[in-house]
Amino acid sequence: MGVMDLRLGDCIPEAGEKKCCCCCCSCTFFVVFILLLTSFQQVNRLNAGLLRNGFTGEVNLERSYLPGRYFVGFWHEFLHFPTTLNTIEFADEAVEDGVQMLGKLRSRDKDGKQIWLDVSVQYRIYPQELPQIYREMTKLYEDVYISELRGALQRVTNEFTIDQAWKDYATVQKKMHDICKEVLTVRHADCWGLQLWGIRLQVEYENQLIRTQVRKQAEETALARQTQTTYRQKTEVILAEYVANVTVIQQKGQADKQRIERDAVSAARSALVTAQGEVLNLVRGIVKVNATDTVPERLMTGSDLAKYQRVLMFKEKALSNFELKNAGV
Repeated sequence: MGVMDLRLGDCIPEAGEKKCCCCCCSCTFFVVFILLLTSFQQVNRLNAGLLRNGFTGEVNLERSYLPGRYFVGFWHEFLHFPTTLNTIEFADEAVEDGVQMLGKLRSRDKDGKQIWLDVSVQYRIYPQELPQIYREMTKLYEDVYISELRGALQRVTNEFTIDQAWKDYATVQKKMHDICKEVLTVRHADCWGLQLWGIRLQVEYENQLIRTQVRKQAEETALARQTQTTYRQKTEVILAEYVANVTVIQQKGQADKQRIERDAVSAARSALVTAQGEVLNLVRGIVKVNATDTVPERLMTGSDLAKYQRVLMFKEKALSNFELKNAGV
């Protein structure tokens, strides 16, 4: 007979005493297995835990446990504490799941004005300090944080006037964040962030503040317009100076152009006269008057040179009716 062909009846003895013994062993094994299985307890992700005796309710404050599975015995269980960011919100608006509805933070500013603030705080507990947290506050630590933060934030708002929240918002928020860190650090938590996102005053103060801000804005607007007008006038004066300079430069350029053209024409004419004088000197030295019966060959006189020039001028006139013989040469 093979192992796969065995049946449950084949493994149980037929004798009564043997059957009873086998059943007891099986039950004992099953119970031990269940106890061993339940002896492993888990700390959930994003949580830290403290070990508590399930029978006596006593909590072990010797150490805290990070996420994971631990062999602690079936008589123990873990108390879980979230290690993620948690929110405390002082506001009247609807909050997210798991956040208490606390209402606005009511206080007074440095001048004694009644104010209501919307403030959100994000905190995170230190997992390694869970024993101290439970020893001092059990699992009601958030209620302690809310109470102490409310008092501390009310005190810090007494140090500044409410208009500073608009004029110097960064400084006001930093003061509130610093006091939040101071309060939560001694309570084994980190004040990760704080946002001051709403401010309300009594109606008469709000109306007065609005009127003051409107008047200041009107003054700033008038000053800006005056400054703009001044710069516009200065710009127009500078522009007029540039236009005048451009006109002067253009006129001077035109005059320089005409002067240069006149100088060029005069220089050209002078060069032409000089060249013509040099040519005439060459002609006087080279060209000679032919000899006649009564007059020998000779150089040209001034009168001859003038006739020579007239002949040349006549040659340049294609439509001239004069002939060379009329020149008397």
